[in-house]
Amino acid sequence: MTLLSVVQAVADEVKDTRPTGVVSSSDPTVQLFYRLANRVGKALMKKVAWQALRTEKTFTALSTETQTGILPSDFDRFVPETFWDRTNKFLVTGPISAVQWQSLKALSYSGSERKFILRGGSILTIPAFTGGEALAFEYVSNLWAESSGGTGQTAFSADTDVSRIDEELIVRGMKYCYLTDEGLPNGAAAQDFNDYFDDVLSNDQPTSNVMVAADIFSGTSTRHFGGAPFSTGAGDLF
Repeated sequence: MTLLSVVQAVADEVKDTRPTGVVSSSDPTVQLFYRLANRVGKALMKKVAWQALRTEKTFTALSTETQTGILPSDFDRFVPETFWDRTNKFLVTGPISAVQWQSLKALSYSGSERKFILRGGSILTIPAFTGGEALAFEYVSNLWAESSGGTGQTAFSADTDVSRIDEELIVRGMKYCYLTDEGLPNGAAAQDFNDYFDDVLSNDQPTSNVMVAADIFSGTSTRHFGGAPFSTGAGDLF
């Protein structure tokens, strides 16, 4: 579905007139639909590490605390527990909080378990790498939309743009937001969105337990992070 067909579907749902164009339209309702399409798309990108938006970054460590110029231009956030030193086969823990980082710095932490923080657009590690290690992590891209030619985008900007997130989910989210913004009954729309959100999420995300290095070496099978958050309701998304 293109931006135009998404907006037309929402117009059908709320019994409004189908527009023939979106981005260039001066109709206030169509302009609202356009804003809602981008609002819902971005909210869904922020909520879940959708498989279509997950990507991998590999790089070689610098012999310094600060790894500059590493974050990709489309970086939104790390996928937890995916940052590995592949050379030494160690998980790099983080991102840790500013409080944890400053406490480690104050204590001159030099343990074998490296930790990292994201600050000022750079990755900082403690202890620092010696340099030359092969590093990798997964992250969520902020390019949830794309042009008709396949170029990733942070928002819809043309009627022919498409979404990398399930378009029907965007349609149902837009309907909920529209009814809410207009002060109209939205209970059924919220339930419809939540049910579909759960279905899309369960199909998109793995359901098996995921173990990390600490689980293997400690002999436990504790699940740290599976990548699949619980649905908490349309109101929490928008």
